[in-house]
Amino acid sequence: MRLTKFLMVFFCICLVTACTSAPQPASAITPTLAVTPTARLFTPTAGAPVAAATPNYQANGESLLSSIPQCTGLEVQESPIAFSWPNIEQITDATWGYYSCDQSQAAVAAFYKAQLPEAPYDYLETNWVERGDGTVGVYYVLAGTWMYIWMIPQPGDPQRSYVIVAISSQVVSC
Repeated sequence: MRLTKFLMVFFCICLVTACTSAPQPASAITPTLAVTPTARLFTPTAGAPVAAATPNYQANGESLLSSIPQCTGLEVQESPIAFSWPNIEQITDATWGYYSCDQSQAAVAAFYKAQLPEAPYDYLETNWVERGDGTVGVYYVLAGTWMYIWMIPQPGDPQRSYVIVAISSQVVSC
């Protein structure tokens, strides 16, 4: 009888330990957006691709190409794309990729929304926000890895878009 009680207590302790360190279901970890209705998501700057404000945004686009499907006319941008997004500074220790596509922002957003949850990627969408000046998708990739993907129109050419990807081991409200 004492052995049975001991095993039950041991099992409960193991279960509690495993459950608290395991990834939470998507409904429990869905990031919320801290966006005010008047905030602009993308702040166009003259010359578009410009150096980013912090070293965390260093371009590493070639290494991320296998992590995303390739939209029509995809080109890797060598320099970071300057854009504004609430709480973006909280995404640290991420690998960043900056791309350009030959499609409108809406078409690129629809492409990625359809492709990322499908094979071979099979990413779990946890958040998706569409606005007139940009779209962001947040995906759980695997083993605590998160992917943020922004699709924003290129200033001066509504038929071309920028795609910005950040892969990180942390989830933040964006």
